[in-house]
Amino acid sequence: MTLALSRWFFLLLMCLSLTGCSLPMFNMAAANEAELFAQGLDQYIASGELTTLKRLPQQYPQGEWRIKAAAIIDMVKQQRQLQAQLEKKDQQLALCQSDKDLANCKKEQDALVQDNQMLEETLKRLKEVLIDTEKRTE
Repeated sequence: MTLALSRWFFLLLMCLSLTGCSLPMFNMAAANEAELFAQGLDQYIASGELTTLKRLPQQYPQGEWRIKAAAIIDMVKQQRQLQAQLEKKDQQLALCQSDKDLANCKKEQDALVQDNQMLEETLKRLKEVLIDTEKRTE
């Protein structure tokens, strides 16, 4: 009787696994990972800090949210680099003395401002996609 019950339980478990269903206790790590991702995203939005998002790949190296966190971290790094370049160009613009230098510097500044705006828009879209993805997985 116990052997038959064990076989049925194993068969049921295999069917659940193959059909994509999961029992809540088996999906606890994924829920914790998604919660950590959400906390990291909230922290970044509130303060601009990435510490919680950076912890995600360390705590869940095989997790599905690790990739999303890494994408956000890369986008933020690129945005910060472009912001630093823009500030450097602003300083150079302030030092320009002749009209010709001023025109060249102004063109470079406008191009960097446009690049920065595009990155900010991309980051905004990425956040929206990640939020939509999170809502779908709930």
